[in-house]
Amino acid sequence: MTLSFRSRLTVWYVAVLAAIVAGLGVFVASRLRSDLVDRVDRALDSGARQLSSAYRTEGRPEFLDQSTTVIGSLSQRPAGSQLVDRRGRVVAAYGDSVARRPMLSAAERREALLGRRVRTSRRLPGNDDRFRVVGRRVSRSGDTRVLVVAQSLQGVDDSVGRVIDLLVIGGIAALLAAAAGGWWLARRALRPVARITADADRIGIDRIHERVAQPGSRDELARLAATLNRMLERIETGVAEKHRLVGDASHELRTPLAVMRSELDVALLDEGLDDRARTVLESTREEADRMTRIVENLLTLARVDEGRLELARGPVSLGPVATAALAPLHQMADAKQIRLELRDGDGATEGDPDRLAQVVSNLADNAIKYTPPGGRVVVRTWLRNGEVGITVEDSGPGIPAKAQAQIFDRFFRLDAARARESGGSGLGLSICREIVVAHGGRIWVNSEEGRGSSFSFALPGAT
Repeated sequence: MTLSFRSRLTVWYVAVLAAIVAGLGVFVASRLRSDLVDRVDRALDSGARQLSSAYRTEGRPEFLDQSTTVIGSLSQRPAGSQLVDRRGRVVAAYGDSVARRPMLSAAERREALLGRRVRTSRRLPGNDDRFRVVGRRVSRSGDTRVLVVAQSLQGVDDSVGRVIDLLVIGGIAALLAAAAGGWWLARRALRPVARITADADRIGIDRIHERVAQPGSRDELARLAATLNRMLERIETGVAEKHRLVGDASHELRTPLAVMRSELDVALLDEGLDDRARTVLESTREEADRMTRIVENLLTLARVDEGRLELARGPVSLGPVATAALAPLHQMADAKQIRLELRDGDGATEGDPDRLAQVVSNLADNAIKYTPPGGRVVVRTWLRNGEVGITVEDSGPGIPAKAQAQIFDRFFRLDAARARESGGSGLGLSICREIVVAHGGRIWVNSEEGRGSSFSFALPGAT
């Protein structure tokens, strides 16, 4: 699962804070433990000095008597003291039962006999607590022994444990608060990005003149918005230049194509032409007609893009419009042995007859191209539910369902190889949509693979 940038930002923020809190918690817990153990060491050192002095001056009885005061003064229980001879035997002990057995190892006892102070923490037999143990050398009348004082670290462990619990609870609460705060801050910080994204997503080819809103601040987001606007300006300039090129080229091609068609028509009137020459001229005339339709389509698109698609509106009957549009296509249909039929019904509206004829011509031309020889193309005009319209049905191969949503897009061709063979440019259906929409109508397709297609457009009926 891919997280949103806001979620990732919040997770990163919480992760960094968690690392900081964990590091701080480890430092506080270790520092507290060290300080508390140091306090225990100081108490044990003080008690060891008292017991050492008492043993040196008065011997074993005074050691036991003084142990009562020393062990009683220690803030934690259990605790104990002992005298250990060179062989490791306990010769005197006071306090907790752990003092009845040697509390130092043999190596530690040798260290103490050499005059070095021994400190260690360990668990002692007979008690589950950890003990802090201090050992030092003590001598009386030439007899050297090891004095050991020990105190439980249970109090230290409890204190550190309570602090760790508080740190965990406080840390979790802080992380939850940081997550909520981080989410809110990320949402607030990314709100301008969301606005820029929405603006940029709204700007399409038909709204290329619009720009994204720039934040009032002078930060990275403002620079991003300014960069996007400059990019849109460059795109708008490029699109405008492309439209001008297409429009100018299409306009310039109309005259030579008209001349070519006229000359071909004159040549075809010559009764002295042999059959071969006439066939070539008729084929050339068909290609000139096809090129003329392509040029007209390009010119129409250029006018649509520039907002200059002019409609000479007036009362229109769709039957005559369809008849005029289909007249040039009968020769093409006959050449492919396709039956082209017009079934005229009622249908009157307000519109531009030339533009509507262009729609019918494009739909019928498209149907003839993709209908196999021996098929049929039926054009119907109709009046239904206050709308008038025309439907062009063919017996072609049909259109896959997944491609029907794109069929009216510019330059979309269902089968590029088949389009090249039939001369399709991918403009006819997009032209139809633009003209129908300009008339306030709608256009759609119903198709099933292997069972032909039906293209329809509807316009508001005449009132």
